[in-house]
Amino acid sequence: KFGGSSMADAGQYCKIRDILQSDPERRVVVVSAAGKRDSSDHKITDLLYLCYAHTQYGVECDPVFEMITSRYLQIRDELQLSVDLETEFADLKKRLDAKKVSEDELASRGEYYSAKLMAAFLDFEFVDAADWIFFNMDGTVDKEHSYAALKRLGKGKGIVIPGFYGAMPDGRIKTFTRGGSDITGAL
Repeated sequence: KFGGSSMADAGQYCKIRDILQSDPERRVVVVSAAGKRDSSDHKITDLLYLCYAHTQYGVECDPVFEMITSRYLQIRDELQLSVDLETEFADLKKRLDAKKVSEDELASRGEYYSAKLMAAFLDFEFVDAADWIFFNMDGTVDKEHSYAALKRLGKGKGIVIPGFYGAMPDGRIKTFTRGGSDITGAL
């Protein structure tokens, strides 16, 4: 499991690759959203929560959303990956502006984008956490359902999973509390 500071920039992705290549048995990687690159920087998850708050109060969030997208595009471009994030960013922004994205779903996108990039960088399979971490209606993890789904994943190839979230019985994204990527890693 790699936290936010380990996902902060392209150089950190290279360090993760080196760690994984040093032990071929490491085939399941859980990642957090990009963290701070330095003390004056922002954590992506904080920016996503800020975007959500802005839209709920009718305040323009374009500059904040641009900070988020530019960070992931910079990582992608520095790693010379061909992952199409622009389409996903445009769709997310459209849904955000129309207030058709929940706070939990929006907050989870930092981990989601980190995992998409890391999977492409490592040539591992991307596995969306919403496809194997399932919550009960009371917000607790449905361990039986989740573990059964996990056992079907990653046969033969390494996988990268975004931490911090899963799916409710109705398919809505639900996040863990802050630090939830550690819970994903433990599961």
